[in-house]
Amino acid sequence: MNESLFQKIISLKAVVYSRFEAADDTALLQLLDELKAWKIVTVDCDKLTACTRFVLEQELQKREIALSDTLLLAGSNKLLTLAKNSPMATIGYREVDFGADMIVLGFEEVTVQFLDRIMKRAQGKPWITGVTDRCILREMTEDDLPDLFELYAQPGITDYTENLYDWEEELDYTRKYIRAMYHFYGYGVWLVTDKADGKLIGRAGFAHRDLGDENVLELGYVIGVPWQRQGYATEVCSYLIEFAREHLAYEMLNCFVEPGNSASFCLLQKLGFTNYGEIFVDGKRMIRYARSLDN
Repeated sequence: MNESLFQKIISLKAVVYSRFEAADDTALLQLLDELKAWKIVTVDCDKLTACTRFVLEQELQKREIALSDTLLLAGSNKLLTLAKNSPMATIGYREVDFGADMIVLGFEEVTVQFLDRIMKRAQGKPWITGVTDRCILREMTEDDLPDLFELYAQPGITDYTENLYDWEEELDYTRKYIRAMYHFYGYGVWLVTDKADGKLIGRAGFAHRDLGDENVLELGYVIGVPWQRQGYATEVCSYLIEFAREHLAYEMLNCFVEPGNSASFCLLQKLGFTNYGEIFVDGKRMIRYARSLDN
């Protein structure tokens, strides 16, 4: 994600830590130094006269920063208690092995954007998970339902994909999906939005498909009618293939297409998928396409 886009969506305003706990952690000290480039305030508890919640809140108020925009890096359970019953997000390390929003074994691979993602989880905000030339892929929220229903009402959209549930059932499904997929796996089916104006133009991402004798990773996508035949599906799915190759522990990526869906057949062949013939998925006859993630 480029710097200008990250600055527009950043949720993290301040990081609280202990200089004493971080003293011998070179990777953490380097990360704390990088935060300055993103204009994120660092508050060293060891420099406060008494490191209590009240004192910390006063220090943050001077800088016009709320606890709900603050991330605590706790290397001890004592420091972690500062966040108890507070809206602060927390990362535990060193002596902390439970009670924090996230536990890390070290900071060698932790980035500023990773810290911001932990902040977004605490705030209930969606992650941006990918950026292409024209699109942004992000997690869906309950607030996206009106736009989703408008997308699925477009002519032909549900010819080869399942429709949404009724409103209340779809709302319940969305809440459960966010917890079960995004929060647990860190990926799933994402919204595709226009980079220029943020308008919803489709959905794309991954699902787990149980075929009885194997559990496979499935690619799925829907592009709204006004954006079809303009290369959006190719652009987004190409990104998803690279994402799966780099981040997901699967050797193959699958796609199951209904007979007659010629547009998808052409797209998958262009993306390097091979036709493996007919298969019944949930009682429905489909054509199975798959491609290796090793090349």
